[in-house]
Amino acid sequence: MIALVLLVHLLAVVGLVRMPGPLIPVDVSNTPTLEAVLLPPPAPPAPPKPRPIARAPRPQPKPAAPRPEPEVPAPAPEPAPPLATSPQGAAEMAAGSGGEGSAAAPAAAAPAPSGGPQGGVNGVRYSAPASATMHYASFVNGVQNPDGLIRWEQDGSRYRLAVETRVLWFRFAFQSSGALTEQGLLPERYEERRRNKVEASRIDTAAGTVAFASGAQAPFPPGAQDRFSVFLQLVGLVRGNPQRYVTPGVTEAFQVADTRDVQPMQVQYVGEVEVDTGQGVVRAKHFVRLPRRANDRRRVEVWLAQSLGWMPVRLRQTEPDGTQIDLVYRGREGP
Repeated sequence: MIALVLLVHLLAVVGLVRMPGPLIPVDVSNTPTLEAVLLPPPAPPAPPKPRPIARAPRPQPKPAAPRPEPEVPAPAPEPAPPLATSPQGAAEMAAGSGGEGSAAAPAAAAPAPSGGPQGGVNGVRYSAPASATMHYASFVNGVQNPDGLIRWEQDGSRYRLAVETRVLWFRFAFQSSGALTEQGLLPERYEERRRNKVEASRIDTAAGTVAFASGAQAPFPPGAQDRFSVFLQLVGLVRGNPQRYVTPGVTEAFQVADTRDVQPMQVQYVGEVEVDTGQGVVRAKHFVRLPRRANDRRRVEVWLAQSLGWMPVRLRQTEPDGTQIDLVYRGREGP
């Protein structure tokens, strides 16, 4: 069918076949002549411009690190002011087993009112007890003897201490007197009365010497005590800082004079115990004088009670032959 159509079109082109005319006649004379205008063939499209090949950017050299400015040395700190030290120097102390070590000494404290803490270094402070007369039951090897007493008097600048006791039919009396300072007692005279015999030692605090009854002299260093003032010195130290005497082994060292010589003495805290006074049980701190030399068999002990203002609730001396002399608190006069 397609081939037949193509054949008819071909015959019409060459004039062999006439196609039927339009149904409405057309005036050919008035028909405008068609002019053929040949248009130039379109120009071929321009080839696409080649894309520029992207090149990797050339690495730029790193800028040179800035040269550090020379450091300006910091100004040297001003030297710190010297530490204040006590004009009295460090308190003498020996630490036993469990004792406390030394610490830097703080500045000396200003004098405190009587009965308050006074002066102190390394935790050592002195607080004088109020004046009082203490009565004690006296026992020799457990057998009761006439009562003894401790009479303590102080006015804030001076003190006087008297101790009296009887052993069998013998009376013993001891006295100590002197100045009351920031660091505690400063003895000036010590006296012993035994069987109507009196011996005394005089202390020159300015010269730092003690003169015995025999006429001999010996150095008496600052802080030294006599045979009985040493116990009231210990009382004031415990009153000034009870927390210092918590761990057994804390030991205080003194130089102690009697009527013949000056010897070192160490008093050690050994613990807290209950003391039966016969009128009730009292809690107290127990101190023992350590042996002064080899074969020293005399033992001295003291129990200090907070309920008595840290005054002794009991004192005991054990002689080399085993004789024990006890003073046990019975009552007091004064505050």
